[in-house]
Amino acid sequence: MAFRSLTRPLGLTYKPLNKATPSLFNFKKSYSATTPNVANNNKDNKVKDTITTDQVNQDELKATTEKVASELVEEKKEDEKKEEKEEMKEEGYEFGAFHWNMERGAAISLIPLMSTQVIYGAHPVVDGLLGVVLPFHIYMGFDSCITDYVPKRVYPRLHKAANWTLAGTTGLVMWGCYEFNTNDIGLTEFAQRFFAA
Repeated sequence: MAFRSLTRPLGLTYKPLNKATPSLFNFKKSYSATTPNVANNNKDNKVKDTITTDQVNQDELKATTEKVASELVEEKKEDEKKEEKEEMKEEGYEFGAFHWNMERGAAISLIPLMSTQVIYGAHPVVDGLLGVVLPFHIYMGFDSCITDYVPKRVYPRLHKAANWTLAGTTGLVMWGCYEFNTNDIGLTEFAQRFFAA
């Protein structure tokens, strides 16, 4: 059944030949005893009927092939549009669990870094770790916002642009923290002076 429905528009299904059917059983024409029909032994009429049916069949075949070709082109265009709009494969549970663990790890690691800074004062190791962990923690938070409010399936280009912008900005902030830690007073000393002032 499915094969028949697929081959019907292409004209590949079985059709009985009209030229082999005697005109006596051809119900498309009205039958009259006074009009000559192909059932007579007149060979000229048979040849004319077969030529006209061949021409009609060829015209029908051309029309159906043109129609099928145009339908195939339209279907191909529709398929291309569907492929463009087709949902992108989203990350599974494993990615979500990894993202959640990294975000929680960054948040929890900030607690001892801040307390170490307050208790022991400025130290270059704490400066270096804060210059990496704090921007990474902020990155993870904004990444969650982008994932929630600019979904990839709805805004594929904007989602990609937002992710690249966030990654580039985070990289620049980490580089700025490195420069501030090596060429200036450092993050921990800056925080102590900021709260002491």
